[in-house]
Amino acid sequence: MKVAVVVPCRNEAAHISGLLDALAGQTRVPDEILIVDDESTDDTADLVRAWQVVHPTPLVRLIDGPGQGPGPAMNAGIRATDADVIMRMDGHAVPSWDYLERSLDALAPGLKPWVSTDKPRASSNLQIGVVGGIWRVVPGADTPVARAIAAVVSHPLGSGGAGYRSPRAQGPERTSVETVPFGTFPRTVWERIGGFDESLAANEDFDFNYRARRAGFEVVLDRRISATYFSRPTLRTLARQYFRYGFWKLQMLRKDPRAIHPRQLPPAMVLPWILTTCGAMVLVPGLFTGSVALVYPLIVLSGGLIVAVGRRVSPLAASAAIATVHVAWSAGFWAGVTQGASRRPSRSGT
Repeated sequence: MKVAVVVPCRNEAAHISGLLDALAGQTRVPDEILIVDDESTDDTADLVRAWQVVHPTPLVRLIDGPGQGPGPAMNAGIRATDADVIMRMDGHAVPSWDYLERSLDALAPGLKPWVSTDKPRASSNLQIGVVGGIWRVVPGADTPVARAIAAVVSHPLGSGGAGYRSPRAQGPERTSVETVPFGTFPRTVWERIGGFDESLAANEDFDFNYRARRAGFEVVLDRRISATYFSRPTLRTLARQYFRYGFWKLQMLRKDPRAIHPRQLPPAMVLPWILTTCGAMVLVPGLFTGSVALVYPLIVLSGGLIVAVGRRVSPLAASAAIATVHVAWSAGFWAGVTQGASRRPSRSGT
């Protein structure tokens, strides 16, 4: 069985060398590592070449991406290999030393459903199609704001309760979920569902996993599988990231409205709520409208305190990060409603 790691990346010079070290040092070394450089404007490609000089091995291949986002870059990388199993990784993350070994172990029932295993299955009536693990989110910089951002995006107030962003949560070792990041899957699953949707410049993992589930495959979160993820270092880059997420979530819903999750409805309504309550306070000033307009700021401040107490970060910075995540995602979502897919928001990385 041939296993390839495909890494779509753009402008990941800060992390790409560490990622290559982690992939080459896996307990189950992949047969190929394909770095798909999606038109980086920094030193990402040069650093990959420099790593290849220091580590002369055919293991790593650098290929050019189409410059249209991680979905098309993933498809380009998979087409460039004949591997039986694909592990997706991100240039903004570093997998644990046994990431691939544990991923293959969890995927084994999906590769050979007839082979017995003493490992617990998430369910007994579906073939496992995609497996993934949890994120251990760390700050993208050594600043109070960056530390607060890392705390917020790994907290339910910023993540919406996604299982892979909650490494501290209690639960079964393996469970069936709606999506996982950095999934490992058989090539046959990729072929059956038509690969990654190249019309989406974000949310491509969720869309891939959603279509895999619709095709009858199980998506499994295994909590023994983990990767370190570097969160955005500033509120500006965080806002751009979540604006993109909201924008492309709407485009995904245009394809299939059933892909919406209840936890995504409240953040979608954040911007309309702010505009409506502020407008009402201006047009009809009074105690009632003023009190209603203060509801969301109070929620954000309370949330910042909750995050700060649990993660030992600045309450004000945490509140600012929560508001940035909510408002940017909501703004992106409604920009998608009004603009459609004809205009793509700018991207600083994959």
